[in-house]
Amino acid sequence: MMSSSAFDITEHTSPCSYIRQYPHGVKREDAVLRLAIKEYRPRHTPQTSNEPVTIIAAHGNGFPKECFEPLWTDLNASQNIAIHSIWAADMANQGSSYTLNAAELGDDPSWIDHALDLFLMINTFRARMKGPIIGVGHSMGCAQLVYLASIHPRLFHSLILIDPVMQMSHPPGPNAALFSSTRRETWESRAKAESQIKRNGFFASMDPRCLDLFVKYALRDLPDGSVTLSTPKAQEAWTYVRSNMFDISPDTADGRRRERILNPELVPLSEPSRLTSVRPEMLPICEALPHLRPRTFYLYGEYSHINFEDVREVQVASTGTGRGGNGGVEEGGVAQQELEDCGHLCVLEKPTAIASSVAEWLGKEVARWDEDKKFWEKTDTGKSTDNMTQLTEKWVELVKADTDTERPSGSAKSKL
Repeated sequence: MMSSSAFDITEHTSPCSYIRQYPHGVKREDAVLRLAIKEYRPRHTPQTSNEPVTIIAAHGNGFPKECFEPLWTDLNASQNIAIHSIWAADMANQGSSYTLNAAELGDDPSWIDHALDLFLMINTFRARMKGPIIGVGHSMGCAQLVYLASIHPRLFHSLILIDPVMQMSHPPGPNAALFSSTRRETWESRAKAESQIKRNGFFASMDPRCLDLFVKYALRDLPDGSVTLSTPKAQEAWTYVRSNMFDISPDTADGRRRERILNPELVPLSEPSRLTSVRPEMLPICEALPHLRPRTFYLYGEYSHINFEDVREVQVASTGTGRGGNGGVEEGGVAQQELEDCGHLCVLEKPTAIASSVAEWLGKEVARWDEDKKFWEKTDTGKSTDNMTQLTEKWVELVKADTDTERPSGSAKSKL
């Protein structure tokens, strides 16, 4: 166990899900991958009437899980919420997880794999967690949390999505994998690497605490004294986009079958399937937004190069408005905030401001969770008796009636 001024930190590993989404995601179909996890337990918890929350964190591509730590420290300092524990895992092909899995990894990672790996992590360590469970994601991690929430709608009580990457087409500008594919990967020493990274304008606006953690955990020592990236540039690049360098198949039965093998998420010969690089998971994830059940708080960087105004409008307007959704903005299921003077890396640039906004919003959400919990604790649904083991007469009457029988109208005063 390690400790910081705010947390006791325990490292864990957890098995990854089987089978991976793409055949070349691993070198062998039966490869056993593991997640590197850190569990943060507050050393001091503020006095609050709300239940302590469990946070599941999902990082952005190429940024180690430890970069979130200033956000956790600032959030824990709030008097609005109490934290039971925070769980952060590096994606299987990144950071400390890459070190565990290097020999088994292939060249075709899927964002969905990490969503399923987080689900397995939660089930593996459920005895160390306590509801309500809150998802906090940045960039790619937001999409992974949304996917997980779509397949298990009640898992997360609330989601906090920080400058998410969730759109039906590529953001404007160069290929998302260009920088990663052409970046430097090794340095003679850690000191030279840290000096070069800190001079890079890309990182200039980061909170100094986040930058220090980035250079500490984004680098891995090699036996000869040199250092390399803890997430190899190849794995980072393959995580940004999925390539398809094959010729477009003819519009025949065999051609469409081939296209489904190459791009199983896409309609054969559709516009996205014709591109050389795409992140195909985006389509089902964006299509799931209307059905998202957890209440959702979007935080956007003012100068985000990913989430321009039109993208934000689509995300916010569509979230939760469909069947099974949280009701959307109109019913208080979705909120948004723009963070001033920061961009896509806002979680690393403005952790204190984000912590303040999250604590205020989450305090109300946890109070709502407590109300819902008390409702179900005192509610008798009328279907069972003898400690939920036997049918009631009311149930028998219900099943004898026509299946299209409607419920009676309730009182205008009906409430939780």
